[in-house]
Amino acid sequence: MDLIRHVLSGLGGGIAFLIFYLGLGDAPSLSIGAGLAAYGAVQLIFRALAPGAPTGSAAVDILTVADGHLDAINHLAGVAPPALAARLRRLEDVALPVVYRVQEHPENAMDQRRLLTFYLGLGRRLGEHGQRLYQLRGADHPSLARIGAMLDEVTGAFTARAESAKAVELARLETELAVLERSLEAERGA
Repeated sequence: MDLIRHVLSGLGGGIAFLIFYLGLGDAPSLSIGAGLAAYGAVQLIFRALAPGAPTGSAAVDILTVADGHLDAINHLAGVAPPALAARLRRLEDVALPVVYRVQEHPENAMDQRRLLTFYLGLGRRLGEHGQRLYQLRGADHPSLARIGAMLDEVTGAFTARAESAKAVELARLETELAVLERSLEAERGA
């Protein structure tokens, strides 16, 4: 599909160049500019008309990564020792509302990117290491307690960062509300 789009765009740009250069007698530099502009315009038209063109591709990418991490965390919580499983489930419980917010408002996906990629990925890796350690050494190995503490830190950081993002959004909404109130007051006074 990309090759066809580029060929047709090039054809459109070439036709525009010929029309401007031969048909209208414009200078070569202006004709080249018109050809490039036509190429770009045809590219934009194809992107807009492409079936199934991704909307909010950053949100789609972030949610895809987060979904993979959450699936792995959910699986690990099912096979991990009870103490580690509880911590993995808590991380999952904290992450799901953030995922739902991004699904509802994909325009805010970049604000949650670090939470859904880095922190969830870190939690996943900790869970995987804990599971391997459990399989090799059993549930009483002291490193499992350290991994559990690290998962608690990741969950705490995730929660704090999510709350911070909520606070920023709340401040933005309050600012918009104040601006709207002033606009209404100005409208009434005018």
